[in-house]
Amino acid sequence: MSWIPGPLQVRGAAQALGRINRAGGPRRLRLVRVGRPQGRLIPSTEVIVEVETVSGEVVRFDPELPVPFFYAWGYRLARRLGLPVASTLDPEDLSFELPVPGWAWPGGR
Repeated sequence: MSWIPGPLQVRGAAQALGRINRAGGPRRLRLVRVGRPQGRLIPSTEVIVEVETVSGEVVRFDPELPVPFFYAWGYRLARRLGLPVASTLDPEDLSFELPVPGWAWPGGR
């Protein structure tokens, strides 16, 4: 798993951005899921982001993003040792939603 995007990932992201732009721009962003860090030397994680557009269409992204090296190793070590905070917290349980102000999108509203 590499966080450097391949041609298909770049094409998919460009298509999703085009769909968002054609639908009038984003209204709301929602972080659906954050995966556990994977990779030994260059850790990364998969995230799932949903963008609700002005017209009501929901566009889903699933990029793979780099994770700071020490965060990933610290998380793995804490899980392996069974530390209470790391054992009870799971990054896959994280989700939140944010409204997007009209001035934040280049196309404006």
